Amino acid sequence: MQHEAEIYRVIARYMSIKYPKVIFRFDFAAGMYMSVFQSKNHKAMNPIRGYPDLFIAKPNKDFAGLFIEIKTEKGNPFKKDGQMKANEHTERQAEILEMLNEAGYLAVFGTGTDQCIKLIDEYLNN
Repeated sequence: MQHEAEIYRVIARYMSIKYPKVIFRFDFAAGMYMSVFQSKNHKAMNPIRGYPDLFIAKPNKDFAGLFIEIKTEKGNPFKKDGQMKANEHTERQAEILEMLNEAGYLAVFGTGTDQCIKLIDEYLNN
């Protein structure tokens, strides 16, 4: 079972090789342990909770960019029937994804390395 940070590393390597001219960024600080001082500064500068893990700054014919909230297989936010599991944290993330979708981005949950890479390829190859 992969941790999110491992998924980030695989995706970063994949992007660097397959799409070297595409700008992307991970919200790496979301998973970091910080001192109280660092945590307060981070929260002051980034007040929106639930911001997605990955942003790909490349418009395609339909969207202004791609945001992916990355989940592990164990952390999959959906039940087998496709309904979202009841969880305050993922519900907040879903709200942020919806706001980003309304703003003209494609913003989705991605579960595991393979699904995230598939989402990236489909988006960039539109």
